[in-house]
Amino acid sequence: MDNIHKPTERVINILNTIAKNSGKLTFSNISKSLNIPKSTLSPILKTLTDLEMIILDPISQTYSIGLSVFKIGQSYLENKSGLNIIKSHMRIISEKCNETCQLGINNNHEVLYLTKVESSYPIKLLSSIGHNLPLYCTALGRVFLMEYSESAIRNLYSDKLEKFTKNTIDNVEDLLNIINLAKQNGFASEFGEVTSDACCIAVPIYINNNIRGALGVSLSTIRATEQHILNIKTLLKEHSSTISKEFEELNIKSIV
Repeated sequence: MDNIHKPTERVINILNTIAKNSGKLTFSNISKSLNIPKSTLSPILKTLTDLEMIILDPISQTYSIGLSVFKIGQSYLENKSGLNIIKSHMRIISEKCNETCQLGINNNHEVLYLTKVESSYPIKLLSSIGHNLPLYCTALGRVFLMEYSESAIRNLYSDKLEKFTKNTIDNVEDLLNIINLAKQNGFASEFGEVTSDACCIAVPIYINNNIRGALGVSLSTIRATEQHILNIKTLLKEHSSTISKEFEELNIKSIV
């Protein structure tokens, strides 16, 4: 923080102070509160007033936040849709682990892949944006099954499960064991069950204490070392938690 431009910092401090004490501070109050000489403060306040960043009440001679600041705030909120927030985290995750990061939602008991961020390592996946895959054999899908009851899972998969590769589970008993373990660990995984030479680790995204999305990292099984997988799990859990907090703070109720 040593490289902060001091004049700019001073203006931001003035705006923050007025925002926290809207309609309460006079010129002298602001000068005293921020220890800014009146000769320095005067042209700053005049400029901010002319630009409609702040408003001067002609009667009380106190300042409040202006329309221009409100517009900036609204622009920020409009750009901070649920999907945009998550995508910004996905880019960080992909950059840090250099693997492909994917986002999915539960769509009629299948996982619908909404978006992904590719890594520098090419990997051919069966999953693609805008397409569905079963919940039972995908890491993202298993995340959603963490909220299903045992009876619901049994009813959903009463028939034999389709095998995509030789590694795909094909019975509900194995699936129930996998989901129970996922609940305990806070993440789900699959190794070679959808694409034989790829694997995926995924975590839930909670909105209002309900799983509304699944965030996962897919990679080649060749690169799936124990340490690399551990690092990916840590990254996913950290960003999933932050995403949930940001959604709560911005009162965002859904991903899309």
